[in-house]
Amino acid sequence: MKLSMKSALIALSLFLILSSCNNEKVKITSLNQLSGKRICVLTGSAGDMIARKEFPDGIFLDFAGSADAALAVNAGKADAFVYDESVLNKIVEKNSDLLILPEVVAHQEVAIAIGKENIFLKSRLDTALSILRNKGILTELKTKWVETPYATPPQIDKVELNKYQTTLKMGTCAIYEPYTFISNGIHTGLDIDLRNHLSKILNTNIETIDMAFEGLIPALQAGKIDFAISNFTVTDERKNYISYSTPYLKNNISVLVRR
Repeated sequence: MKLSMKSALIALSLFLILSSCNNEKVKITSLNQLSGKRICVLTGSAGDMIARKEFPDGIFLDFAGSADAALAVNAGKADAFVYDESVLNKIVEKNSDLLILPEVVAHQEVAIAIGKENIFLKSRLDTALSILRNKGILTELKTKWVETPYATPPQIDKVELNKYQTTLKMGTCAIYEPYTFISNGIHTGLDIDLRNHLSKILNTNIETIDMAFEGLIPALQAGKIDFAISNFTVTDERKNYISYSTPYLKNNISVLVRR
C-alpha cells in the first residue's frame, strides 16, 4: 500500500528527529554513565589503575600528560578523563567548557617514593615530614597550592645551590600543576615547595631531575635518583617495586567531562 504525501512527510520528519537524537552527544552527569565510554588515563598513574578497575568496559585512551587528555575531552574525542582532582581543578579554572563530576571515584594518599633498599633515607624523610606536619607546614602547603585558586603561581622560597656538603637526587615530572610544573622557566609547585623545606631540615642539597612519570620507578630501582616527589599516589601494586614515606597529602581521584 502506497503512503500518502502527508504520511510520507510525517515519516520523514520522525526519521530526522530520531537521527538527530541519536547523533546528539549525551551529557555525562554521573559515574554510572561511564560504562562503555571513551575514558582518558595517564599511563601507569593511579587514575589509570583505578579507572580500569571501576569502569572495566570502558574504552581507554592512554596519554602521557594531563593537558593533552583534557584537550581530548574538550574536543569531543573522549568522553571523560580520570585523574587526581587537584590537577583537574587547575584545568577547569582555565577552561570553562569542562567540569568535574561531583561523585568521587576513590580517595588516595600521596607520599614520597623511595627505593626499597634505601631504609635509612626513608627514615630521614619520615622524620622530616613529621616535623613539617607538627609545624603545620604541610597544611599550609595544601592550602597555598591546592585549595586556593591563583592567577599566577605563588612564590616559593629560593634555595641556595650547593649550600650543604651532601646532595640528594630527586626525580619529578613537571607537567602536573599544582604539584610540579614549569612557570617562567623554573620548576615550581607544591612538590618543589616541599623539596625546599626538606632540604633545610635534612641539611642537604637536593638536585631536581625532571623526567617522564613512567621513568621514575625504573630510575629509583637503578639508583639514578634517591627519591621521587611527583604527586606519587600510594598503591599496593607500586609497593611491589618501591617504598613510600609517610603520606604528606590526601587526594581524590575524580572525573573530568564536558560541561
